[in-house]
Amino acid sequence: MSGLFSSNFSKLSAAAAAREQMQTVISSNIANADTPNYKADKRSFLDFYHERLTATAAIAPKKTHQKHMTGSQEYGLSLHVFRHSGDAQRMDGNTVNVEREMSTLAENQLMYELNMKIIQGKLNGISHAIKEGGR
Repeated sequence: MSGLFSSNFSKLSAAAAAREQMQTVISSNIANADTPNYKADKRSFLDFYHERLTATAAIAPKKTHQKHMTGSQEYGLSLHVFRHSGDAQRMDGNTVNVEREMSTLAENQLMYELNMKIIQGKLNGISHAIKEGGR
C-alpha cells in the first residue's frame, strides 16, 4: 500500500481483524466448555494475522481514476478450523481448559484495545495534518 497510508497501517488493520477472530475462537471454546467431545480450537493470533496479511497483499482494489487513492478492503472471516487433540481430555472427551481460555481472552482484549489506540493515534495525526494544512 502506498500514498497516504503506509504498510504499517495495513499491518495494524490485519492485526485488529486477527484479534477479532481470536475473540470469536476463544468465546466459542468457552461456550462449549460443557459440550461432550468438544475439541478446543487452538489457533493462535499469528495464524489469523498471517492469513490476513496474505489476503491483503493478494487482493487490491482497482484504481479506475488517476486521482483515486489506493487502499485495502475488508475481508470475511476464515472458515478454516484447526483442532489440536494433544490437550488433556476430561472423562466426557472435552479439551477446553476454561481458566486458560479466560486468561487468553483477557490478554487478547488488552492487545485489541492497544491496537485500536495505535490506529486511532495514526488517524488523529492524519486528521490534524488535514486541518492544519487548510490554514
